[in-house]
Amino acid sequence: MTLKWKCGKAISGQSLAIGSADNRVTALDFTGLSQLAAVGDGWLQDWTSCDAADFTGLAQLATVGHSWLCGGTSLTALDCTGLAKLVTVGDDWVSGCTSLTTADFTGLTQLATVGHYWLLGCTRLAALDCAGLIQLAHVGSCWLLGCSGLQALNCTGLARLATVGDGWLRGCTSLTHVDFKGVTQLATVGHYWLFGCTKFTALDCTGLARLAKVGDGWLSCCNSLTAVDFTALGQLVTVGHDWLCSCTGLTALDCTGMTRLASVGDDWLRGCTSVTAVDFSARQLATVGHLVALLREPNAGGLHATRNA
Repeated sequence: MTLKWKCGKAISGQSLAIGSADNRVTALDFTGLSQLAAVGDGWLQDWTSCDAADFTGLAQLATVGHSWLCGGTSLTALDCTGLAKLVTVGDDWVSGCTSLTTADFTGLTQLATVGHYWLLGCTRLAALDCAGLIQLAHVGSCWLLGCSGLQALNCTGLARLATVGDGWLRGCTSLTHVDFKGVTQLATVGHYWLFGCTKFTALDCTGLARLAKVGDGWLSCCNSLTAVDFTALGQLVTVGHDWLCSCTGLTALDCTGMTRLASVGDDWLRGCTSVTAVDFSARQLATVGHLVALLREPNAGGLHATRNA
């Protein structure tokens, strides 16, 4: 069954609460909704009777609420090329879509804000191209968390991305590297960014010149990571607890370019049993939480350790 709307003139410029999907519906036709501007929460939530979603025809859609396509376990392909004026999406957008293999966001050139749990748990998604997301500035927590099949992420379009919440790319166990060269405005990332990415081997920070604050657990439990070059992070001021914790393959760390780094939380480099070189020759770091082996390094002698009660 195909669900169609032919009431576009009647709802021009208004909001529509379509609600959860009827699982008798196997296809959607939006040709009658060319003036629709907003949709409320639960749009096509738990829709399990279709493997593809094409939003052609929604040329004026600007806002969608929470749980859009959340729990669509049969969905394999998502095409957003027709959503050229979409600006804001709420929480749980395409989360829990465990069969999703393709997501085309190239047409979302006006998208600025997305809530929490975007693409969470999409375990079969192997690649994501963000080249079209040129206005995206803010994303909530758990973006791409638990996408265990993700192998490639193209960040070249994310030139305006400024803040990302907790759990970004956490548990992406097939991801080997990410190039952040294009993410030039990113200033704040929450907790557990790239936590538990067990195959992750390389991080390119050359685009992250404005990064100022990162929360707890950044790059922890990345067992395949061997060396990290943070020399481009000249604006980084604060990092939370458990930074690079339990990275058993890590041997070298270069922080010489981090001239503004002032504070790091507890257990930095805890469990990094293979570390042989840590270069802090700039000696700008003032406060470190509970230290493990950090002060034994020859270039770390100017650091001050604070012991929390």
